[in-house]
Amino acid sequence: MIWIMQLMIGIGVALLTGWKKSEDDPILFSFYKEPHGTWYIDLPSYPGPKGNLAMVAGADDMLDFLAKGKARVKVEMSEKPFPGALAMERTKLADPGGGAYYKPINHAIQSVWLCDVTLFALGKFPDKIYFRAVE
Repeated sequence: MIWIMQLMIGIGVALLTGWKKSEDDPILFSFYKEPHGTWYIDLPSYPGPKGNLAMVAGADDMLDFLAKGKARVKVEMSEKPFPGALAMERTKLADPGGGAYYKPINHAIQSVWLCDVTLFALGKFPDKIYFRAVE
């Protein structure tokens, strides 16, 4: 069972990295907020339940900030700095299955927790994540 999930993660990472023009280009992700207020990342190829795609524990606050009152936002992300990007630095890698904690740099939001869906989307928990809203 574990190898099936690892295979699915590998396929997902391959598909996502295929969106990039080069290793230095940011990856574009879409997020949406449902009427009841929960943010989700839009990853149709994710093999798990929708609940795993919910943005919580600071990630929702960051999306509220980036979306500027809208219910949808597209966010570019990269491990390398790029023009106009904000940054988050990993502060703690939780136990397996427990995600990772990030501290936004020069931002009022104190902590962002990213769940293991990050492994599906980015292939790892990077030391730093650079990001900006594009829509």
